Amino acid sequence: MTRTVPFRDALYRLAQAGDALGVQLVRILAVAQNNRYTAMPVEFASSGGTQQADEQTLTVTNLAEPADQTGQVPADTDAVALDVEGRWIVFLRPQSTAAAAPAAFPAKIVSSLGGAAYGVLEQTCTGAGSFADKSGATQITAHNLAELSLGPGAAVNVGTMVLVTAIADTGNPPIMRYVFDHPAYAKYLN
Repeated sequence: MTRTVPFRDALYRLAQAGDALGVQLVRILAVAQNNRYTAMPVEFASSGGTQQADEQTLTVTNLAEPADQTGQVPADTDAVALDVEGRWIVFLRPQSTAAAAPAAFPAKIVSSLGGAAYGVLEQTCTGAGSFADKSGATQITAHNLAELSLGPGAAVNVGTMVLVTAIADTGNPPIMRYVFDHPAYAKYLN
């Protein structure tokens, strides 16, 4: 015999658990010390945004940051804080440059920097098969993966269009590295 269990709205139970646990929407004001921040309680306004809930301030601890380094979460960041054993806890990962960079973009080789490294300039598509320098773009260094394992390098001609991929390295914080894969020595093969 099969029994169908009906779904029920559990928002009331969630609200009860939230009251018991101590859940608070907060806005980060400033770093207090290391991974601890001064924050103020906020609530949703009728317009859909947030507004200050009351005049008190809280000290919140960001578990996503090391306890022995100065915090990096910017002011005016909103978060959900939990009361854990009398201490307000948030989990806000620091913004990395990896999140801000596009995963891949067209670029033009503007210079050879030696070995497999090249200066490239990001491009924008202006039509079918036509590109122009992206407004405000600056030259960045990108490495040709094909040259890292083959030959002496510096084989891609200036003006060549490539598709550059942004990859975060394993540093702390991670740094964006740029690579492309151009068969540099294919032009010499018959």
